[in-house]
Amino acid sequence: MRKLILLVIVLGVGSFFNAQELLAVKINCDSPVHKNKKRCSEKYLRNVVIDEDTGLEVIEYEKDVDWKKKNPKIAWSKIIKYKSSLRNSYELTIFDRDYVSDFSTGAVKSYVTKWNTNKLEGRILTWGGCGFWTCTYESARYYDFPGFIEIFVGDKRFRLRGSRGEFQLPSGFAKRIKNMGENESINLQIKAIPNSGLADKFIPIGDETIKNLKLLFQKDTKEWNKPKYEIARASISSKKLDVEEIASMTLPSVVKLEGDSGLGSGFFINNTGLIVTNMHVVAGGDKEFTISGDDGLKDQGEVIYVDSKLDFALIQANNTKNSKALPLCFSKYPRPGQNVIALGSPLGLAGTVTRGIVSAVRQPSSDLEDVVPYYVTLIQTDAAISPGNSGGPLVNSNGEVVGVNTWSLPGDEGRAQNLNFAISIVDILRSLNSEIPVEAENTNSCGNIEEKESIFKFW
Repeated sequence: MRKLILLVIVLGVGSFFNAQELLAVKINCDSPVHKNKKRCSEKYLRNVVIDEDTGLEVIEYEKDVDWKKKNPKIAWSKIIKYKSSLRNSYELTIFDRDYVSDFSTGAVKSYVTKWNTNKLEGRILTWGGCGFWTCTYESARYYDFPGFIEIFVGDKRFRLRGSRGEFQLPSGFAKRIKNMGENESINLQIKAIPNSGLADKFIPIGDETIKNLKLLFQKDTKEWNKPKYEIARASISSKKLDVEEIASMTLPSVVKLEGDSGLGSGFFINNTGLIVTNMHVVAGGDKEFTISGDDGLKDQGEVIYVDSKLDFALIQANNTKNSKALPLCFSKYPRPGQNVIALGSPLGLAGTVTRGIVSAVRQPSSDLEDVVPYYVTLIQTDAAISPGNSGGPLVNSNGEVVGVNTWSLPGDEGRAQNLNFAISIVDILRSLNSEIPVEAENTNSCGNIEEKESIFKFW
């Protein structure tokens, strides 16, 4: 009996390894024998083209390809032109996968990352299978990456905080990728997910993915013609306004922006439909956005300018020619302790208002390159900023815009408060080479004309 059991085990082991060797044989999908087989059919469904904007060889896919399933039909590690089937837009992206199958149980863990030049998305997929000793019958599940991850590019560490498996890549990351050495690696460190059986994980990124990431970051940099923007002095009340007054005065000029790949906020900076928002709101490749306002405004808009270093963008509304521009605090930075109000569309909920103070004004510094934009003056605030708030205005007690809401770093698992940041409107205007208006009487510290009595109508 013992000899029989031993013989079964030996035969089983031999069969297992023979099967592995057979699976390891490289299939020639160009041969007539295998060309029409299922495992090769995907190769011939791909549309390999040269992208006109970058000159890169890319593989075209529709955006409705579902990559959050067990075996998505995706060309791993290749540059994919992810096209919208609804709008005239696309994004260049790269998918990578770290696939682990347990030898004993056959249980599978697949760590999938989706990269473009502005954002990283991460998902973990698990499902059951049969291994050497037993089978597991777990149905397929997927989990978002936890809210804090670390990326190691060579010896440089970047700490990213995000939500729902999405992480904005700081500008310092792009700079480091472009200058990577030939033998340097990229690795991710993610934390365990409670009650999932998923422990801390160190994820190596594949060599071909790294090679194509370098190409993508070096080539996917469109040159934009800088538009001319003239600063206009606004008439401002001499008294400090309360939150309700500021919200009533400001919200009609704040809009929600929706595209196939982007969702965020913006606000009018002139009276002919020019909107400022964050670069990462428009970074998905959408050329057009749906614009909606708290007062029933509905329009379409086109991206006309992007500044990747300062993380801002301009959108021109197509039919809104009588927009109400918000007053800009263009001549000075705010002070720590100053009251501020953040407006926008967190999680797509338009017309949301939160308040706080200026916690700090941080000058451009490489100390922040691994977490936030660092080529621009940042206004740190405790006014709540959530996904979807990006691009909305941060205003002072006179309703003047001091910054563009851009980033929120969640507290360290409850051990700290969120750190919220806005880009200084002063730096944005300087980047656009906007000139200070001619001298005027009765101007306040922000450069606007101070009226003795409020001229504003409150709704």
